[in-house]
Amino acid sequence: MALTDVTYQNTPGNSEGFPLGVPTSYSWYGGSTGHTGSTPPSNFTAVTGWGQVYPQSGASNDSNPANVQIANFQTWVHLKTGGWSLVQDQATDPIAGSQFLADFSGNTNSAWSVTRQADGSAMGAAPLSGYNDHFWPGSRGTYSAGTVDGVYVQADMRTTDPNEHLVADLGADWWSNSTAAYVDGFSNNPGAGMSDWVALTTNYKTLYFTSMTSAQLQADLPPPLKGTSSPTTPTTPTTPTTPTDPTIPAQPTTPTDPTTPTTPTTPSVTAPVLDVADKSLWVAGRGGQVDLGTTITTTDPNDNLTLSIMGLPRYETITTGDGTTLRGNNITLTSAQVDSGLTLTSYYKGNAHPVANLTLTASAMDPTTGAVMSSDPQTIRVTDPRPSSSTGGNAGSWANHGFAQLQQQMGGDTSTLANAAQTTGWADQGTRASQASQGFALLNQYLAGSSGRVDAGQIAAAMSNANSWTHNSFLSKPQG
Repeated sequence: MALTDVTYQNTPGNSEGFPLGVPTSYSWYGGSTGHTGSTPPSNFTAVTGWGQVYPQSGASNDSNPANVQIANFQTWVHLKTGGWSLVQDQATDPIAGSQFLADFSGNTNSAWSVTRQADGSAMGAAPLSGYNDHFWPGSRGTYSAGTVDGVYVQADMRTTDPNEHLVADLGADWWSNSTAAYVDGFSNNPGAGMSDWVALTTNYKTLYFTSMTSAQLQADLPPPLKGTSSPTTPTTPTTPTTPTDPTIPAQPTTPTDPTTPTTPTTPSVTAPVLDVADKSLWVAGRGGQVDLGTTITTTDPNDNLTLSIMGLPRYETITTGDGTTLRGNNITLTSAQVDSGLTLTSYYKGNAHPVANLTLTASAMDPTTGAVMSSDPQTIRVTDPRPSSSTGGNAGSWANHGFAQLQQQMGGDTSTLANAAQTTGWADQGTRASQASQGFALLNQYLAGSSGRVDAGQIAAAMSNANSWTHNSFLSKPQG
């Protein structure tokens, strides 16, 4: 039945194939990443369902032209007060999209011609190797801020060529509003999640995505699934029991002890606590790293905890304490991975100062009932300054490194360092000396850029500016 298919397609590990050209290190390469419980930021007012089609990895495709056909695409949002609202419908909102590079590198894309068929379906060319078809309704769905706690997307899909091996999936993005522009880092459109990959055939298959659990769906079915739940009574009559002799009243059953409730009076799951040490971080260019300083806890030891991180840009990764490196704009981590420590690494090579707004949400699930509760989302703002290459260096970045390279440049002559410190008055600066002692990994680059040589005289001269380095405006502003 449909509800079984919804659950199956949104449980990690049930993909029928994998997308050609997507790095296996991407968190969504295998399909669903366990995104249940995703809710929009409280001030967001829009959403869009989407889909993507890839050639299947490891399968051969013929050279005949092939098309992909999409029908009955709908996006529904679940209201916190109960019930559902249809916010996108292919019947009134035609499908649009583009063909992107398979790994979305550089956000490079080209036009994808989609034609509306007589039956209302959309048809477009199947993707070639190295590309995908990425599609969505032309207009975003809207809702009132703070009223929505889940999303459901479904569509019927097929290919026109029986020898074409394609896989497809569905997903959704929350948007800050109906007209907000895409910005690198996904701060305007954090992902709500995606489903597993489904192999397309020449017959229509229905694909499903939802951010809600199976138990939540059964408790409040979206209209497309109405009537698909398991019947509560048998479909065939049961054998009637022998009627009670009417001359002898049936004995009443023993009443349930009124002091013992038949159902728990407290929820079976407890909302977890998400703690973020610093909501404003920066990382110093390519290869730079920073600790995310995040913990999740609960008072219910039976609950399974997870942490969702949305909005991670393509030029950054997150590494756990056991060495696992994760990529993608929608990452889900176990509590053990979070406890091991999370390190963000940047591979940004440009000259801008990109800002990524990471949205973190902790979720707890009861292993018996499947009930889920989530913490309020929190945002970490990560700024990635450019590496300094001009005279003057980047003084703000010095505070993120140690004296190891400084001592090496001076041939281990710590007395020269002490003399330099005395010359500039650092030996008596207390807090200022502590700030300066956090780092000079880029000092060599700074001094070399100033005059082409590195010696103790330059160090002393550079340190004469120490008094100004204690000002936050100087430390946080690139000086290149």
